[in-house]
Amino acid sequence: MRIGRERGTGVHRNLVHAGFGLLVLVSVAAWAFGDLAVRLGAVTAAGALPAAGIAVGMRINRIVNRTAWHLLLAASVLFTVFNYLWFVQLGLGREVGADGPANLVLQVLAYGSIMLSALQVIRKHGEGDRGGIIDAALLGVGLITPVWEFVLRPHLVGLDVSDPSQGIYLLKMLLLTGTLGALLRIARTAGTARTSLIYFFLSLGATVVSVVSSLLSTRPGSDYYSPFVDLFAMIGYLALAAAALHPSATEFTQPAGWRRSRLRPVRLAHLGLVLAMVPVVGSVPELFGGTTDSMLLTFGTLLVIPLVVSRIGLLMAERSADQEALRYQAHHDELTGLVNRRRFFALLEEAVSSGTGVAVLYCDLDKFKAINDQYGHEAGDEVLRAFADRLRSTLRGEDIAARIGGDEFLILGTGTTAGDADVLRRRIEDTTSAPAVWQGQELSFGVTVGVAYGSGADTSADGLMSAADADMYRHKTARSAFLGPASMPPPAGAVRIAGTS
Repeated sequence: MRIGRERGTGVHRNLVHAGFGLLVLVSVAAWAFGDLAVRLGAVTAAGALPAAGIAVGMRINRIVNRTAWHLLLAASVLFTVFNYLWFVQLGLGREVGADGPANLVLQVLAYGSIMLSALQVIRKHGEGDRGGIIDAALLGVGLITPVWEFVLRPHLVGLDVSDPSQGIYLLKMLLLTGTLGALLRIARTAGTARTSLIYFFLSLGATVVSVVSSLLSTRPGSDYYSPFVDLFAMIGYLALAAAALHPSATEFTQPAGWRRSRLRPVRLAHLGLVLAMVPVVGSVPELFGGTTDSMLLTFGTLLVIPLVVSRIGLLMAERSADQEALRYQAHHDELTGLVNRRRFFALLEEAVSSGTGVAVLYCDLDKFKAINDQYGHEAGDEVLRAFADRLRSTLRGEDIAARIGGDEFLILGTGTTAGDADVLRRRIEDTTSAPAVWQGQELSFGVTVGVAYGSGADTSADGLMSAADADMYRHKTARSAFLGPASMPPPAGAVRIAGTS
């Protein structure tokens, strides 16, 4: 059954890839050999495919979280209407007002839907790799900055495009390329959703190229535009349909796995370069007798600075988390998560110096060596973890448990009495009444507990440890001599040491 499902998924993947490749070839042929009407008709047909692909993909891939796909579906429908109007007006020669207000409204709504969908995808996948996504978005913004300043802006100035319109173009390019960078990062780290995200990245990238081609081919008083606009628009539409139809679309907004990479010095240098690029590139024209690009300085700074500040905040949080992890590792046993020997003795010294009642319980597991010899160290480790978990559930909130090595454990009770310590001893012994389970095997074990209690100025940490150790061995010896090694140790009162009350 499982092999059949995997084989079916493989066929599904191959069909999507083959269909995408075939339709791209058809689109290239229509672009290369067809006239204007054929080309615009092909664009209109390709623009309708994502809507069908998304509708089918949501069903066959059983997509649960559909908000992002519904936004892309809306964008596809809007682009289909937009392309159809231009096909009728330019391809068939019928005036339908394609260059009127409807043009702007359809584009704004379509691009807005795409951006909202992309931002939702980034948000969903960004939980595990926010720093890497911010780095990639900054890189995308940095790369478009010189293209804007030395290619796009001079062209718009030559067309006498107004400053507000230039600002809109710039903001759109910054947002699109920043989003592209973030999507590329996600596609590299998203695990099972990678292929669908790569297709989505390709779709948005082709859209950016199409927009830039349209911008650069604009001529005053002319209907001419570059054929590359149509070619890359078709590739973008086909890639979006493939993103929806591919089996990995199931995890498009439901990440099933990701991998994080640390901020290396090289990437840190890239961040510094991006941060400096906006003011440097925006000021270059002034060096050659031109004017400073105030729009780039304004919009670029407003976009880059919050991203950089967020990145710095993440770095500080990561550093704090790393320091906390190091502190935890320095104070805790790796296998059981209990306090380690060094931390326990430091806490014991503090408790003794406080002058309040202090109890130390010394625990040594019974049958542990036999379990190790018969089943191996992995079984022994499972017994240690099981006993540590039972200790945590048995002790009071103020008690502290430690593993000091091998099968030896210590418990520190503060603000307690000798009677409380003896009650705690019996509770700990009761925790081993049920065996630990390892690979279906029940591993029976016991524990011998020695107790020492002290209070007052004459109490010492070393004295408590020695008394608890001696009490534990006294019980272990007595049980071995009179009751046999498999029996539980008999109840016993707490041991008092000199100078205690």
